[in-house]
Amino acid sequence: MVPELASFYNDQDVGKLRFVRPLKFIFLCGGQISTTPTTKACSLRDYLYRIRRVQKDLTGDIIRAEKATQLYRDTTYKDLISFEEDIARIASMVLVITESPGSFAELGAFATNATIRSVLRVIMQTRYYNENSFIRFGPIELIMSEGRGLVGIYPWRTNNDHVIIRSVAPDYIEIVAFINKHLNSTPASTLFPEDTDLRIFYVIYWLIFILYAVSTTTLHRCVSHLLPGTQSANIINKLYCMELAGWIKKFSYSDKDYYFTASDEDPFKYSFRPGTSDRDSIRRKADVTRAMESIEVPPRAVLSAAAAGRKPK
Repeated sequence: MVPELASFYNDQDVGKLRFVRPLKFIFLCGGQISTTPTTKACSLRDYLYRIRRVQKDLTGDIIRAEKATQLYRDTTYKDLISFEEDIARIASMVLVITESPGSFAELGAFATNATIRSVLRVIMQTRYYNENSFIRFGPIELIMSEGRGLVGIYPWRTNNDHVIIRSVAPDYIEIVAFINKHLNSTPASTLFPEDTDLRIFYVIYWLIFILYAVSTTTLHRCVSHLLPGTQSANIINKLYCMELAGWIKKFSYSDKDYYFTASDEDPFKYSFRPGTSDRDSIRRKADVTRAMESIEVPPRAVLSAAAAGRKPK
């Protein structure tokens, strides 16, 4: 691998280096969302997502759990919880609307997982909150021990497996405010992490950004060079999560798959180690680009796709 890339990365002071989040997203879990046109809402999640189209009122993107489950089948994760841990590492929020057997099971699993619980937020029916149940005094109490504001309680009602819309419509603005409050509290940037799994995410994303468009094979080589010992399966999994989140895009051309970032903003706020002679990050990125031409030059069609796909943040 080219020395310009390794020296640029190794010259960073990881104690001061910051990573800029490409975009904020919510991993949305809860009741079923109807796949057929109907004015009835089969769950609060269905009401918010399909009927009210809540996405337009939020300050972050919605990633539905169904999409993650479908994508999970193409990864090398050993179990779904491990997958959801990685999603939680880069999500602004994991939001569980507790309204179905599946969502109650998710709540229990997520609440006891420290990685997921750090970004876990819950929307719960008043009637469940007022019950003397394991859910209320188990996972909900555990979550609220870190802050009462992490759980939103609303009095919507159901009838024959459908949400009574008039019982939830008056609370729509408050529900949106609850979600946006937590989205907006997510910092735009964060210090480069000590957590190995999160660091792999950030390094992969940075590499894809500075290489503009990169094949899977070359990307694996670069990651292994900067983070020795990183398994190929782990890189594949991280790529799936970032593609799911909308951070990166994949473009298949000829016999290769290529990746590029969806944002044209550099994810690193550079901070060079003391004694580093060349602190010009723009020049050093250009040096990496020139040096990488000896390794890989993406086809014109790939570069065109990357140019069209990278948008201003």
